[in-house]
Amino acid sequence: MVTALLVDDEPLANARMRELLAAHPEIDVIGVAGGLKAARAFLETRSPDVVFLDVEMPGGSGLDLLASVPNATRVVFVTAREKYAVQAFQAAALDYLVKPVDPERLADTVDRINKQVATRQGLPENASERDDDELEADEAASAGAVGLDDTVSAALADTLTSGVVTVGDICWIESLRNFTRVALKGPPRVVLFRRRLGDWDKILPADSFARVGRSYLVQIALADQVEWNSRHETRVTFGDGVEPLTLGRLPAMRLREILGGSA
Repeated sequence: MVTALLVDDEPLANARMRELLAAHPEIDVIGVAGGLKAARAFLETRSPDVVFLDVEMPGGSGLDLLASVPNATRVVFVTAREKYAVQAFQAAALDYLVKPVDPERLADTVDRINKQVATRQGLPENASERDDDELEADEAASAGAVGLDDTVSAALADTLTSGVVTVGDICWIESLRNFTRVALKGPPRVVLFRRRLGDWDKILPADSFARVGRSYLVQIALADQVEWNSRHETRVTFGDGVEPLTLGRLPAMRLREILGGSA
């Protein structure tokens, strides 16, 4: 049984989430909080497996609650606004659901919760239970790395669908735990995928993409300018419209080594 806490300042939203979760008997809702204060009080005495957490609430943001969430507890943000997705995944959220919550999208989230709780409890998992994007990455890796003209697909972070990208359009990839931000050109955009950085690293051509520190992959040939602003900040640009990549000291040092070696 997976235990859950619901946190939302709207009683109807909590009621709706409880109703949706009733379709998943393995989820036991053990608490409902109407605000941050009540949620903190609950978490002082109980450690649920997962917290379904709204973002915008009176008196603060759901992000402010994260410091009170036990390390073993997973967090799924449930909000009417998509703009907090990057912050949520940077905070290692398990998932991000947009209201009104789609039952099929929730089913996908519950499946991921079950897998993570099973892993934490030391239960064996079948290979068939692995995420589709992980299986695809392994299959591609066994077949050899893809080329710049090839396309790859990966599950989008906030839907049940997959996004298809041309490898040569990938400028940089940033790790957000189980997710990645991928900056693309043609047209310039940043897409949030439910795929780990290591899975990208397995399939992308090693002669074009460089691992820069633990959190970034960069297509070196597309970097048109590198600004060494200070010891602690380096800004890499990739042409008009593409979001620049800002690196800290250690990733910047690694990038300098790579550029020096290819000069």
